[in-house]
Amino acid sequence: MQMKQGSSITDTAVVLLLIGIFVLLATGVLTLGVSVYNNTTVSASENYTHRTALSYIANQVRRGDTAGGIEVRSLDGVDALALRSEIGGTGYITYLYCYDGQLRELFTEEGVEQELASGTVVMPLAELGFSLDGGNIDVTATDGAGNARSLILSPRSGVAEG
Repeated sequence: MQMKQGSSITDTAVVLLLIGIFVLLATGVLTLGVSVYNNTTVSASENYTHRTALSYIANQVRRGDTAGGIEVRSLDGVDALALRSEIGGTGYITYLYCYDGQLRELFTEEGVEQELASGTVVMPLAELGFSLDGGNIDVTATDGAGNARSLILSPRSGVAEG
């Protein structure tokens, strides 16, 4: 049998067209997958920042939940949570606040003035706000992208008036 020249060209064209369509679809699926991955990574990072910061603060409040041991105050114009404790008869305060894009913790003896920059860096955080609502503390953490999440804490021993 003899093969026709026109049929061979048509078969080759169809095969090349199918390969081209396959390459285009594979590229589209790959691009879509990369986009979904990037969005998931960004979302997970934001959730990690908020959850970790708010969980850290909640655990510190639970740890310092004693009568008169928790107070919301302002340190040099920055919202801070003050947690009082006593060690060996000496009073200490742990301050939790956000300064210079970082969640910080400052542990100091009561009555001793410290600079905000002296606090130990806990993690990156753009803003941290504390407000009182009755006996509850409303904590709002804002990440670098401007996304804010809130948590309401209800200390069993109440909040000291500052």
